[in-house]
Amino acid sequence: MDQRPFTTRAQRALALAHAAAESLGDPFVGTEHVLLGLLDEKTGPAAQMLVHLGITRTQVDDLLGQMRSGRLS
Repeated sequence: MDQRPFTTRAQRALALAHAAAESLGDPFVGTEHVLLGLLDEKTGPAAQMLVHLGITRTQVDDLLGQMRSGRLS
């Protein structure tokens, strides 16, 4: 299989996802952390699309908090 390197922005988003997982005390990086990493990266096309859709870091943080506390199913 061809191994293609990640772009600088993708590497940064993944590093930010890892930091998000650590700050939440999670032992692994999941999709929610990748979403946070993409939002925190801010300059890439994925981040721009999320912003265009009106998705903010605060909204995602709030929803994750609700999910983790069982207030959102």
